[in-house]
Amino acid sequence: MRRLALLALLLVLGGAGAALAQSGAPNTADGTRPDDDLPPDTAQTLLPPGVLDGLWRVTSDDGADSPIVLLDIAHAEGRPRAAGVFTALPGLCPPASDGVCDWDGTMGEITDIVMIDGGVIISLLPGYDVADEQNLRLKPAADGVWRGTIDDAAPRPVVMTRPGD
Repeated sequence: MRRLALLALLLVLGGAGAALAQSGAPNTADGTRPDDDLPPDTAQTLLPPGVLDGLWRVTSDDGADSPIVLLDIAHAEGRPRAAGVFTALPGLCPPASDGVCDWDGTMGEITDIVMIDGGVIISLLPGYDVADEQNLRLKPAADGVWRGTIDDAAPRPVVMTRPGD
């Protein structure tokens, strides 16, 4: 149900003229289509998934692999914007916080996801203050992961991978 809500939000962001992505062939392991359980009017507005669609894990890219955030993104093919939700992990707290940070475990909607200049900017707000906004600036790498930085007083290197990779 959460994926349908994200998809609905994505469709609102992307406009009402979404094209139907129906090939007629099953595309799941059990031979069913993912939209088989959707009402026909909803199924008619679905787009194929984009490169960011699905679950992602962001960790530090400094050899320590500290977990930073989990992302669940709904992204339609060819769309410059996406929507999603996040779960903050211990490494999201800025190093300057000296352990005084209660973001670990915080869940919420991703503020913005924008494909730009061959990469993506993902913005999220794990705290209550607008100054708590965190921005991931990532570019795709040849090995299928996304590398970049998370904004902080001194940007930290991060890597975004699919869970299990």
